[in-house]
Amino acid sequence: MDRASEREKTTKGEQSAVEIKIRRSSTGSQPDSEVCSYKLQYREGMTLHSALEDVFKLKDQSLAFRRYRCGKGACMSCMVSVNRERKQACTTLLMPGECVFVEPDSARPLVRDLVTIPSGNKYTER
Repeated sequence: MDRASEREKTTKGEQSAVEIKIRRSSTGSQPDSEVCSYKLQYREGMTLHSALEDVFKLKDQSLAFRRYRCGKGACMSCMVSVNRERKQACTTLLMPGECVFVEPDSARPLVRDLVTIPSGNKYTER
């Protein structure tokens, strides 16, 4: 294989992957947080939530995130920060070759990793 076709194959392989960088915290406080990076094979129609499921199933079963999803953007339980914008993981589509930075939703109390307590929850109204 010559260098040009080898480079093309590498470029296509990188484009068919997505990279997810996740700010993680074991105690629910930002000072102890770390950023972990995961590369996944891209699939047509892949959402951020399905990518988080893949990270959990294939790479790191210690990742904490809201596994429930309505898939319609209605319940807001999967709200996270994606590249510093509030978005719902279940409706955020990923693109081949994309790298996204995911953090917990800063408008909600942090439990661990990407798990937050939704507003209006009995645990936040004391």
